[in-house]
This record gives sequence, C-alpha cells and structure tokens, in this order.
Amino acid sequence: MNNPVEVYDTFAEAWTLEVSRVLITAMTSELAMGAANQFAGAGGSSMIGSKFNSGIERVAFPHETPDHRPGVFVSMAHVPDSREDLLKETELRVALASLVPTVTIFDAAIPGVQTDTVNLHDKFDMSKVRWSEKDTERTVAGHVMCVVPTTTGEFAYEKNIKVSVEGTDGHFVCFAVNEASAVAAILAAKDAIAVVDGVAPMGYGLEQVFREFDYIPSMRDQIEDSKIPEGVGSVLNLLMFGASAPAMAKAMGLSLTAAAQAPGVLALTAMNFGGQFGKHKYFLRELMK
Repeated sequence: MNNPVEVYDTFAEAWTLEVSRVLITAMTSELAMGAANQFAGAGGSSMIGSKFNSGIERVAFPHETPDHRPGVFVSMAHVPDSREDLLKETELRVALASLVPTVTIFDAAIPGVQTDTVNLHDKFDMSKVRWSEKDTERTVAGHVMCVVPTTTGEFAYEKNIKVSVEGTDGHFVCFAVNEASAVAAILAAKDAIAVVDGVAPMGYGLEQVFREFDYIPSMRDQIEDSKIPEGVGSVLNLLMFGASAPAMAKAMGLSLTAAAQAPGVLALTAMNFGGQFGKHKYFLRELMK
C-alpha cells in the first residue's frame, strides 16, 4: 500500500467477548434512531460505571426489517464471565427504549456465528416486573414478541435474545497534526466499519483520554516516557467490538485504510500489552494489505 502515513509495525490486542445484537424499528427513522440512542446511551463508559459496552452499528432500511419499517442495528458486549451483567443491562435498555413511541425490538444475531439463546423476557420476569402483567404475545415473521400496551399504541420486543460466544473487540490510535485532522480521520474510519455487519463502535467510538498522560500531546515535554512523536498535535482512538474475529479483522482493515487517507494524519498505531491482555492480535500492517 502506497501511503505517506506511517503505520507502526505492531498489533492491537483484544479480548474475547460475548456479543448481542438487536434491531430497533419504529414508524420513522428519527424515532428508530432516538430509541437506539436510548438503548445504547453511555454503554462502555467506565467513568459512570457502565456494566456493558454498546454501540450503534448502522441504519437498517425497511426491506431489511421483519416489520418493513425503518430501523437501527445496535450491539452490546461484555467479557464472558460477566454474562449476567450483559443480560441485565440489556433488559434495562429494552425497558428504557419503551419510552420512545412506535418502537419494536428484534433480535438480530449474525447468521453463522455460534450463539447461546436466552429468554430475556422470562429470565427477568418482565411481564410482572415491567408491564404489570398487561402484556400479550404475538409472532412477527417468526419472531416471538412481547407486546405491551402504551399511551400511543404499543411497544414490542422479542422475548429471546442470542448471545455470540465468538465476539472480540478492536481498536487503533491515530496521531494527527491537530484536532480537526484526528476527528476527521476517526469519523471516516467509523463510517467505514458500517459496511461490516456485526461490528459496532464502542460507545461513540471516538475516545479521548485524560488518564494516559504519555499519549497527551501537550504533555510531551513533561512526561519522561511520552509516546508522542515530534509534530503530533492530537491523538484519538477508534474503539469497536464485533460478533466474530473475522468480522473484526475486516472492520479493522477498512477503518485503518479510511483513516490513513485523511489529511493531516501522521501515523497509526495500537495499544498492546505483549499478548497478556487478550488472545486476539490484529496486526495493523497485515490488515491494510
């Protein structure tokens, strides 16, 4: 690949994750996106004690949805030994999405990926705890739904949810000349992963940090082991997770390539911990070939 941007000869180290994916539909695309933001809001932020990671994947068109309405794909993830946190947080977000009118939530697991099926509705006794036992059941295009009466009409969600046991996360770090270039690069990378079904940015996707002092450009001369090269004025991450390692590798390659084409980008790298952090390794240069 002919590109003036320096790509470090390193890898992004990644966890094994369990990942769930839903499709939120509504009467309009605006309502569907509003519910998706309710559902995914602040997922992945350790600063507020979030118990799972979440992200909005992409818009779904009516021909893709079981009820032929506009929709949005949303994914959720957590490490395997915290499945209960993932499920409980998902149940909470389902209830939260009920506040947006005309919304329906379908399970949207990626075909061909190994999953476990959990009846979220029964597990958390949602009929009694959430809906005062006023809900009914309906089947929509093979999906068994809980239907809840609301002031505007109804809210519905699929009772069963599938959890991928093949999930993983990914990331890379962009070094740029200034904030505008860093943001433009990561936004382009974020757009690039939208074509990979089952991969979502973690939270908003773009993460600036204040705790990693060695990655703060303005502190370059104050930190003995600063990782900021000469000329770098801004550093930004793209964080993401996906239902499978092959999907993540594809998304990483597309996002790196998109970021490298943005003006003002000087270098792309990733954080790793010598293979001790997670079993997955995504080598940046190999992904961009």
